[in-house]
Amino acid sequence: MTRNNSDTNTKAKSKNLSSIILQTGSGGRVLVLSVVSLIVMMGSSIVSPSLALYAKQGLGANEIFIGSIIAGFAIGRVIFDIPSGMLTGKLGTSRAMLIGLTVLIVSTVAAGFAPNFWVLFATRVIEGIGSSIYVSGAITYVLLSGDSSQRGSRMSAYQSVIMLGPIMGPLIGAPVAAFYGLNSPYFAYAAIISLAFVAVLLLNRKGRLEPELNLKNGRKVTAEVKDTRLSAYLSTASIATFGFAFMRSGVYTTAMPLFAYGSLHLSVIDLGIIFASSSVANLLASFFSGKLTGKFGMGWPLIFSLSFAAIIVAAIPFSAVMVELLVMITALGLASGFFGQSVAWAADQVEEKVRKTKEEEESNSTKSESKQACNEAASTAGSYIAKGVGFNRMIGDIGLISGPIFVGYFITSFRNHDALWFLCFGCVSVVLALISISLHALSKKDLHVRVK
Repeated sequence: MTRNNSDTNTKAKSKNLSSIILQTGSGGRVLVLSVVSLIVMMGSSIVSPSLALYAKQGLGANEIFIGSIIAGFAIGRVIFDIPSGMLTGKLGTSRAMLIGLTVLIVSTVAAGFAPNFWVLFATRVIEGIGSSIYVSGAITYVLLSGDSSQRGSRMSAYQSVIMLGPIMGPLIGAPVAAFYGLNSPYFAYAAIISLAFVAVLLLNRKGRLEPELNLKNGRKVTAEVKDTRLSAYLSTASIATFGFAFMRSGVYTTAMPLFAYGSLHLSVIDLGIIFASSSVANLLASFFSGKLTGKFGMGWPLIFSLSFAAIIVAAIPFSAVMVELLVMITALGLASGFFGQSVAWAADQVEEKVRKTKEEEESNSTKSESKQACNEAASTAGSYIAKGVGFNRMIGDIGLISGPIFVGYFITSFRNHDALWFLCFGCVSVVLALISISLHALSKKDLHVRVK
């Protein structure tokens, strides 16, 4: 009798859990998709601790091998960012996410069985492609799941969560590789992604991950992407996206850790505390960044945050103890909280460009037909956002790749120079300042446009 009651309670709990997932509102779905994206982004770094083991196994591993395997994930993302946006626009957000996760699972398992460098490199590139497809669908859903005025805050929160992915990757990959061997991080990652796939599959029941746009007359529409011109998706916001990505990879993941270990002699735990503080600051900033852009428009807050980041980055090498570095990186985390606003701004600019294009196309139509066409253009422009997101993410991924290369060049060239870190951080600061100036010069007419 007791056993039957236990079984009944277990089934009831399982049913309640499924019901909770299925009844999750759009905000809850965004949170779940953010966590899944965090897991996806772990793939960029979860294998890093085990790469040294490959060198001992005689797979032709050296510095180039290690760098190539790490870069393979990013390369896959860059080459498929735009195609993934097109795929999302054609198949829809839910299918794109499920396809991306499937590609990730299969390629990650294949990486675990890779017999040589070239097979491993190829599977890492395919992993990056899978990541690109999933993230394209997830970001498009986040942008379209609520009112346009909520885009900025939702994207900032989304970006804040997924930024933890590359940091958490080594924390999981290191102990798994130490206890179960060099291939085990791939299998562990595949298992985690499989759980994420199930979560997305449950969320997608009854089309919950396929946002619909409402016309002013109450009709619901889903539009196909017909404009294939790249110019339709170019936006000033892409410059800001590049700047934030460049800063994140150049400072957070490359220069700052090396400076902390080499000059301040901090421990791994110390660095973990600094990263955690920065992540919390980033998350807090995401909550008020949307309100600021809603009040002052997208341009000014982004320009200010990039300028503020340039000042902070230039001041980092003046840190002499952990507390000072902690304050600097926490402040930088606040500035990074506006990263999501650049993506939201890109979506707004794509919508505006599509609306103006439709107005021009309908200029010779009757007044009533033109008005209806403009309304439909404004509402159905969401289908164009998928392509715009793909292009914007490609620019961001280029920033993620170029940041470490830029910083690595200065560290290698001035390794024995007394002013190494002043030169390194100073040059990054100059890049951020130039991006901020360029953003101001190119977007003067957009600075006073408020989020609708």
